[in-house]
Amino acid sequence: MTTRHLQVILLTVLLAGCGNIQGQLDNEKISSLRYDTVECPALVAQRNQAMAEVGGLTNGAGYQDPNVITGFGPILPDYRTANQKKAGALQGQIDSMGRSIDRRKCAG
Repeated sequence: MTTRHLQVILLTVLLAGCGNIQGQLDNEKISSLRYDTVECPALVAQRNQAMAEVGGLTNGAGYQDPNVITGFGPILPDYRTANQKKAGALQGQIDSMGRSIDRRKCAG
């Protein structure tokens, strides 16, 4: 093993400990079961409010998951802006609320 390989390995280990992007994206995916106890009209209103917030954070463009090269997610730091991170967390909530709404057949 050369010194160059050792430097790359060390850099990779350090970056992996700095809040990797894949771990953050995985944390944004949440279970819809947490919303099953919320009444349908209130849940639809919460989802619509969150959708409006995402629109404001993304200037109306909507949230898009970042394109991470397959296999590099665990070693890349989370390079998204603060607004993108907040929009990602909200989008995870919106998706899980939508699954709860669909499963329970709420009017929405």
